[in-house]
Amino acid sequence: MTEPRAMTGRVTLGNGEVRELASPGKRLVARIIDVVIIGIVVVFLAIVGFAGIVLGSETEEDVLAAAALFIGFGGLAFFTILLLLYEPTLIALKGQTLGKMAMGIMVVRAEDGVVPGWGKAIGRWILPGILGLIPIAGGLLVLLVYLSLLWDDRRQGWHDKMGTTVVIDV
Repeated sequence: MTEPRAMTGRVTLGNGEVRELASPGKRLVARIIDVVIIGIVVVFLAIVGFAGIVLGSETEEDVLAAAALFIGFGGLAFFTILLLLYEPTLIALKGQTLGKMAMGIMVVRAEDGVVPGWGKAIGRWILPGILGLIPIAGGLLVLLVYLSLLWDDRRQGWHDKMGTTVVIDV
């Protein structure tokens, strides 16, 4: 397998095809869009779930205990599960999340420029996904994973390297 090479905002894929790399700015805006979408879904489902708890609870203590559980570990786990379903699924099947579609960028396999498939989509998600579960420091570590594309000649973050993918303009 030939390693992709970068040249001033372009990358030569393993199959010899030259493609324009997505800019860090486009990637950032796409990530923000995706986080906002997941956040809206989480808030909506939390409101619906909390309303169900309030209506089904007999005491105020039950309501407060359920809210504390969700706000604590439950909310983080729920957010992570939604991201696990959202990002790897869309990347595996289409090479794009909704944010990437909006920004006109796409994740492709570095060796041949095609949609990553399940293995590479999960591979590129697993590092930030696991690091995000670490209390307090996890968020900073995830940020470092994504920022790592800024000092790479192929604009590959560490998550891209794990999935052997690059992000290109479409």
